[in-house]
Amino acid sequence: MARFLKKRDSKNGLPPGSLIFIGKQKIEKPRLRIIDYDSIMLRDDYLDSPEGLSPCTQSATTSWLNVEGLHEPALMESIGKTFGISSLILEDIINTGQRPKLDEYPEALFVSLKTLSLNDEETRIHAEQLSLVLQTKCLLTFLEQPGEMFAPVQERIRNQAGRLRKLGPDYLLYTLLDCVFENYLKVIEIMGERIEEFDEEILDNPTTELLEEINAYRREIAYIRKAVRPAREIILKLVKSDNEMITPDIHPYLRDLLDMAEQAYDSVDIYREMLNDHLNSYNMVITNKLNDVMKFLTMFATIFIPLSFLAGVYGMNFEVMPELHYRYGYYTLLGVMVGVVLIMLSYFKKKKWL
Repeated sequence: MARFLKKRDSKNGLPPGSLIFIGKQKIEKPRLRIIDYDSIMLRDDYLDSPEGLSPCTQSATTSWLNVEGLHEPALMESIGKTFGISSLILEDIINTGQRPKLDEYPEALFVSLKTLSLNDEETRIHAEQLSLVLQTKCLLTFLEQPGEMFAPVQERIRNQAGRLRKLGPDYLLYTLLDCVFENYLKVIEIMGERIEEFDEEILDNPTTELLEEINAYRREIAYIRKAVRPAREIILKLVKSDNEMITPDIHPYLRDLLDMAEQAYDSVDIYREMLNDHLNSYNMVITNKLNDVMKFLTMFATIFIPLSFLAGVYGMNFEVMPELHYRYGYYTLLGVMVGVVLIMLSYFKKKKWL
C-alpha cells in the first residue's frame, strides 16, 4: 500500500459520511477502554461492547474512551450514536489515509493526526492514524492498534500526579498531543544523529551504498514532514480557537505545545536541507575524483605524445638514416625521451597542474 496516499477505490460513488474502512487491519478485534475520573474517583475498565458507554455521556466526571482498532464500521457507528458524533467525523476516523486536520462541530472538536515510530533495526518510519474527539465532558481517542505512547498519561491518572485529575478533557487532549509531539522530536533526533554523520563519510568514502542511504533518509524525512507540517497547523489553529470546549486555562499549555511543534517542524526542514546538501556534496566529491582521474589520464597521454613521435621517427623504414648506424644511438634516444618526460613534468608542476 502506498505510504503517501492510500487507495480510495472502495469509496467511489458513495455519499459523504459513508463508513468505509480504508487502511490495513492491524489487530484481530477492536478494544474499548474507558477511563472515568475526577480528583477523587477513578474507573479504568475494558469493555466488550459500546453498550455500557451511555452513562459516560451524562456523568459529571471526565471520561476518556480509547478505541484500538478501526476496521469495524458497525462499532464506530454505535459509538457515534452513543456520543452524538457526526458521520463525517466517523468517516474521517476510519480512513487511515486522512490528512491531519482540525474540524469544529457543534457537538465536538475533531483532531486527526499521525503518530510516528522508528524501528531500531531499520530507518523506515512507521506512521499510524490518531483521531481525537473532544466533547464537553468526554475525550474519545481512536488508534489503529495498541501502543505504549500514552502509557505515561494513564500512569499519571492512576497516581493522581500533577493537575491531570483536577482538570477537564481539554487538558487531557493537550496532554495526549504533547506525547505525540514529544515522540516526533524523539524520532527526528534519532534520524538526525545519523544524518549529521554523513558529512565525514562523504569526504572519506563516497560509496554507492552511502548514496543509497542518503536517498533513503531523504524519503523518510519527507514522510516525517508530511505528518509534522499539518500537525503544526492544527496546534496553531487550537491556539487561536475560541471554541467553548477549550477553556482559557488551557491556552498557555497550547502555546507551549506550539513551541514544540515549531521546533519539530524546523528540525525536519533543517535535516531536509542537510540531506540535499549531502547529496550535492556527494556529487561534487565524485566529480572531483573523476576530474582527478581524467587529469592523470590526460597528462599520461600528453607525455606519451612526443615519445610516440620520437619512436615513430626512428621506426621509419629508411635505409639512409645517420643515427641508425651510431653505436650509442639507442641509448641517446632513450635519454632524449627521459629528458622530454622530465621537462614536461617540470612544466606541469610550474603551472600547478600537478
